[in-house]
Amino acid sequence: MTVDAMTLQHATVTDTGLRFDAADGLSRSLRDGCFLLAMPAGFDPGPGITLCREFHRAPGEGPTATRAYRGFKDVPGVYFDREHFQTEHLLIDGPGRIRHFPRGLLAMAEQMSALTLLVLRDAMTELGIAPALWSEITGGAVDGLGTHWFAANHYRPERAKLGCAPHKDTGFVTVLYNEEPGLEASVDGDWVPVDPVPGHFVVNFGGAFELLTAALDRPVQAILHQVRQCAPVPGAADRFSFAAFANPPATGDLYQVREDGSAAPVRSSEDFLREFNEQTWSDRHADFGIAKAVGASGGGTS
Repeated sequence: MTVDAMTLQHATVTDTGLRFDAADGLSRSLRDGCFLLAMPAGFDPGPGITLCREFHRAPGEGPTATRAYRGFKDVPGVYFDREHFQTEHLLIDGPGRIRHFPRGLLAMAEQMSALTLLVLRDAMTELGIAPALWSEITGGAVDGLGTHWFAANHYRPERAKLGCAPHKDTGFVTVLYNEEPGLEASVDGDWVPVDPVPGHFVVNFGGAFELLTAALDRPVQAILHQVRQCAPVPGAADRFSFAAFANPPATGDLYQVREDGSAAPVRSSEDFLREFNEQTWSDRHADFGIAKAVGASGGGTS
């Protein structure tokens, strides 16, 4: 039986923030857990696409022009082989990107990272969270601190496994670029396709934001999602995606805002991430998103 794709709210970026097609678009998106965001004028995904095609290759493979995008398997704490799934990915934070990314790729990643902060600020405004609390309750993420990672994902169709584990992203906001079908969201217990729309990002809300707003009358829904098994297609390139994330620090506390507008810490980031790793990946990367090496950190993939 064919399942209809999930219908998402649609937004664009303006000089003053997000503008949704529907008057209640942001409110509905916070409830849905995701929405579509039109790429800003001039955004070029080319460097990210090249990275996804090349990061898993050895430095000597492929054309010389893409050499700077290869060899990441040899960078400690950046490359992750998900042995139980089709995906392999690199995850790298801001300092790591400055150290390892070529200029065009770095600029593209920072454009996407800036969008995560725009969404985070608009979402907290919509929920009536006092701006005076924003820095403390996000671990500085709203100010560009916290952990702002970038992920590049390559799906290996030769593996007869699920593309990516069912999971919620760990942080506040994810801005995802993808071109091929495969992403699915859990809706009322069913896996529903989230089809790509040319010229648009998919924006997800994550577990830290869900926890932060759980006591409010309009809590954010962190969307449970996966990537279905990607079948080999003769002559076609492998599935890929890349994303920017706004997350709290890997150590410290996660907060919850109360109905009276105050906030308090409710659990440690480290415990939260360790539980995520155990439940999601079940592999050798026990400190994924906790231990720091060469400016890398961990989270989710789509």
